[in-house]
Amino acid sequence: MLSVCLAFRHHILSGCCRAGWRHLLIIALMLAGVIAAPGQVYSQDMIVSRVNDDAITRDVFHARVRFVRWQYINELVKVHELTAGNLVLVPDYVSTLLYNLENPLVLGSAVLIEMEQERLLWQTGADVGVGPTAEDVQAFEDDFFSLWTDVPAEQITTSDTAQVFIDTWYTEASAASGMSRDDIREIFATEALHSALFDYLGANVPTEEMAVQSRHILCGFHPGNMSNITPPTGDERAAAELCITNAQQRLDNGEAFEDVAATMSDDQSSAVNGGDLGWVTLSYLTQAYADAVRDADLNTLVGPVETEYGLHLIEVLDRRMQTLTEDEIEASKQGYFDLWINTLVDGAAIERSSEWSIDMPTDPGLDTLDPAVANAVNAFNATPR
Repeated sequence: MLSVCLAFRHHILSGCCRAGWRHLLIIALMLAGVIAAPGQVYSQDMIVSRVNDDAITRDVFHARVRFVRWQYINELVKVHELTAGNLVLVPDYVSTLLYNLENPLVLGSAVLIEMEQERLLWQTGADVGVGPTAEDVQAFEDDFFSLWTDVPAEQITTSDTAQVFIDTWYTEASAASGMSRDDIREIFATEALHSALFDYLGANVPTEEMAVQSRHILCGFHPGNMSNITPPTGDERAAAELCITNAQQRLDNGEAFEDVAATMSDDQSSAVNGGDLGWVTLSYLTQAYADAVRDADLNTLVGPVETEYGLHLIEVLDRRMQTLTEDEIEASKQGYFDLWINTLVDGAAIERSSEWSIDMPTDPGLDTLDPAVANAVNAFNATPR
């Protein structure tokens, strides 16, 4: 598995997948605000953030940043090994690693956000009586090192080869970051806590959900590119409104819904079926559409309903409670958990220092790479993509 950082949810890679590096860069630059004056010294025990009075000091923050940077360097080396030096085989992954190593404010911002969220998870876990056991933490550690050693997780503790690797890994990680072995194991503990809280919250997620069978006529704001959900211009909105008026007139004149949908709907995938979307659970529908069909009378025209895609005329053909598949239940749990974390953040007292970004670590850097890996990185950067 190339994604060797998956065991560390705090890595910027997962953040980039959710928000995109440009968004993170904007956040970082907005939060930065302060540039160190020449020769100015800032205390390492200065508090960079408080989370409900739980302080994160500069030395702890910087140590974590250095640890993540060191891990990213290791991941580049691992990818180089697994691809025989051909980094272009995994361009998005390598680009993400390189971008964040080369942009310390972006990486630092993401790391600090994650550390703040970790504080909230531990505080909440204590409040609700949920926490990882020593066995849970060991399991996460074993899974992580299994990725690096190719030793099955259940054999990690008895494998001499794995134990030598682990001891070396911790020694090098501590030297690069300044974190102790116990400090680093706290990251595994946080992963175990995250899993325990996920299961705790997920236990109450419904295993069935309302599903609707509906059909629609869509007059898109961007009919030539239905994946475009940017707000419409005045002309684009006017065109969609004219389209929906014409569709309504045709329906009022007695034409069959499926015929109007087939000739006018910009949703080509459903237009061929007379606008019929089939059975879809509400959570898979865009919010405004779901709100419109949840309680609408059956076989009655609803709309126009505006979504980010355009204007819809809708008919609800049927409704039922539907048992979710295992994948749907897991997706529902993840969505609920993400919403729960956002709620925690919104309700927390997080006080970020205006000087959080001062002296952001840039080590270890790409200059520490083995020459063969460095050459592969240079070749990757020179390859058009």
